[in-house]
Parts: sequence; C-alpha cells; structure tokens
Amino acid sequence: MAALTISKETLAAVEAHARATYPDECCGMITERDGGEEVVRATNIQDELHAKDPVQFPRTGRMAYSMGGEAVPVLIAAERGELRLLAFYHSHPDHDAYFSAEDKTQALGGGEEPSYAAAHIVLSVCAGVVGAAKAFAWDAAARGFVEIPLVVASRF
Repeated sequence: MAALTISKETLAAVEAHARATYPDECCGMITERDGGEEVVRATNIQDELHAKDPVQFPRTGRMAYSMGGEAVPVLIAAERGELRLLAFYHSHPDHDAYFSAEDKTQALGGGEEPSYAAAHIVLSVCAGVVGAAKAFAWDAAARGFVEIPLVVASRF
C-alpha cells in the first residue's frame, strides 16, 4: 500500500487540534487543493448525540466521534473534484494509535467499503500529550484497514 505523505506543518496542526480537544476525541480532515494542504477541524458532536439518544449513541466524545456540519462542504467539494481529500483524522485519548473496530464502523458509514478513498490518521494523546500518529488505508483484499507509512515532509 502507498504511503501517506503530509507536511510537518499539517501534522503540527492536527496535533494541536488533538491537544485542544483532550480529553475528548478530535476529528477532522486533511485536504489538498492547488498543491497546498489544509487541515479542516470538525466539531465532535458525539456528546450531543449521546445526550439526545444514549441507547443509539452509547459512547461519549471521550471514546468516539461524529463529525459536525463543517465536514459537509468539504465532502461535497471532494465529490465535485474541487479538492482532494487526503485523510480523515481523529484522536484516541489515553489510548494507543490503532484502527479500532469502532473506527472501521465509522469509516464504512454503514456500507461494506468506504465511500472515500482517503487515508485515516489516528493519534494517541495521553495526559494531553500527543504520542504516536499512525496512518491507515482500506485494503480491499483484506476487507479492512491496514497500517500504511505516514511520511512527514518538510515542504512539498
């Protein structure tokens, strides 16, 4: 599988988001347009969903995420070819950076394959300090997400 390459500035922005939302999970997207990367922070609305319907949404923002409305225009722009969706990202507060069963469920969105060919970055944040960041991509043969190299470049 191919590596995911992002700039060190992009990784720093994603890490800052993870620190800012700790002890809850952060979530967002990394896009590319006209050769430049952009980090799009999304609001984690998991606590709101949990408060409205704890049976359907048993997890809080501490252990899950659901992206807020900021994600919609980005996904529409990606579908229109106006930008390229490089990766979705989220954090695991006080846990390792791994692609969990819940992460797979979220990424598949109820389908059998992901709707977007973007990678996923998971960051470990322990006591407010970002540790590992790992990238994952869909492997059709394995019917799952597998770890891929995350390459951090100085500049493109």
